[in-house]
Amino acid sequence: MAISYKTIIGAGLGWVLFGPIGAILGGIFGSRLDEKNKNAQRISSGYSYGAPPTQTQMGDFYVSLIIVFAYIVKADKKIKKGEIAYIKKYLMQTLSDQKFVQELMFLFKQTLDKDIDITNVVRQISMYLDMSSRIQFLHLLFGLAQADGSIDVAEKKSIEQIALNLGLSYQDYESILAIYEPKTNDALYKILEVSPNASNEEIIASYKRLAQLYHPDKVAHLGPDLIRTAEEKFKQINDAYRQIRSIRNF
Repeated sequence: MAISYKTIIGAGLGWVLFGPIGAILGGIFGSRLDEKNKNAQRISSGYSYGAPPTQTQMGDFYVSLIIVFAYIVKADKKIKKGEIAYIKKYLMQTLSDQKFVQELMFLFKQTLDKDIDITNVVRQISMYLDMSSRIQFLHLLFGLAQADGSIDVAEKKSIEQIALNLGLSYQDYESILAIYEPKTNDALYKILEVSPNASNEEIIASYKRLAQLYHPDKVAHLGPDLIRTAEEKFKQINDAYRQIRSIRNF
């Protein structure tokens, strides 16, 4: 089936048309980007972060996610069929527009053949995603890394660097990683970003802060499809809190 690019170009692209991400898109789609934004020609000669629209749209989120997915898939020097299958399955289950899914998969496969300056790509992403959206972004990267049954050292290191470049703290990174590891008591505390020696009051305060960050309404501007993904992660925060309360009997 031929790829027309019309769906991906019309899916809500703003700031991804510029900067290092725009350069990648320009190399793949070329002049077709002009159908969406006449100023897209600037991507081949540099960029200005002050120029693009600041409101992140659904297309911005998924295009940037796919490019970072390509980087993670290559992190361990192996392109695994399970990881590619995970990406396609995730997109098909998450997005209602299957033509958009096909074009994102085409973008993913094309990006695999390109060198990705991940530091600058992620810094661009961090400028336009709020904290709640960055957290969901990182969750999706861990989901991909775990697609083959485990998260290896190279993948963990790559995701850690992405987290830090997104402006998340190491504690944020460990909290999210703990969700994808065996649920020991220590892991439950890590999910809530507290130490096992924390007081009940500290645990309650941290839970309330994380519940606000993880609430699905925080990513509503990225479309109903991502809200469903956020709801599952929100549930895991609540589950960890309930288990700790049960252990401590408060």
